[in-house]
Amino acid sequence: MGFFLSGGNTGFFLGPFVAGALGSAFGLNGMLWLLPVGILVSLAIFTFSRRDIVETHHVDVVHRSANKRLVGLLATITILRSVAVQTSVTFLPLYFVAKGASLLIATAIASVWLGVGVIGQLLGGWVSDRIGGVPVIVASLLAGSLLFYGFLLTTGPVSILLLALSGAALYANWSVIVVMASEAAPSNVGAVSGLMLGFSIGVGGIAALGFGAVADALGMTAAFLVITAFALAAGVVALLLSRFRTTRAKPTMMATYPT
Repeated sequence: MGFFLSGGNTGFFLGPFVAGALGSAFGLNGMLWLLPVGILVSLAIFTFSRRDIVETHHVDVVHRSANKRLVGLLATITILRSVAVQTSVTFLPLYFVAKGASLLIATAIASVWLGVGVIGQLLGGWVSDRIGGVPVIVASLLAGSLLFYGFLLTTGPVSILLLALSGAALYANWSVIVVMASEAAPSNVGAVSGLMLGFSIGVGGIAALGFGAVADALGMTAAFLVITAFALAAGVVALLLSRFRTTRAKPTMMATYPT
């Protein structure tokens, strides 16, 4: 799951840098150069969808009722985390521009934050397979909030280093949360995964409106302190996960592919 989700986050990682480079070189119209990327991807999807691949699956899964309390708790953690991560992605370039950095430098720093987040996501999934998901979720959220707070208090290379480490920590828990939610509702994996992904993107996007209002009223630094509070709150709520015991579904699957 960590490897799968890292694909999408790699796109987020490259996005600010590419957009900043195009905007610096060609202005807002430079965004039109991104259109060929979308066209090529849509052509690739169309090509793969036309391949005649026949798969036969036999899956034996023990049907268990969903642990609604655990799913609700994970959804709450996801909402709090989403507010912190999505607003950071949106406003980090503006934060550095307000500090006097050029648009290219500001977007490059935001890309570094997201790029290290991809690495953190892969490491989080790997570590959770060895020590369990709850310690990874709790430790990454608490550490990520403290590292982000340290970024706001410092300047220079130390500040950038703390920012990068906060990105790795805040993203390390995401694949673990999705997997744990699926384990909590093994008969409704699709619905629960969609719920978590929807909260992750949708709530954060809505929260960006409120964040902008706080930034206008109190300043960008004060608004980023609010982000830190949401990440810290997610870590504190995640401590409640220790009350639940999850059992991983172990389906057996057979697939055949024509040569």
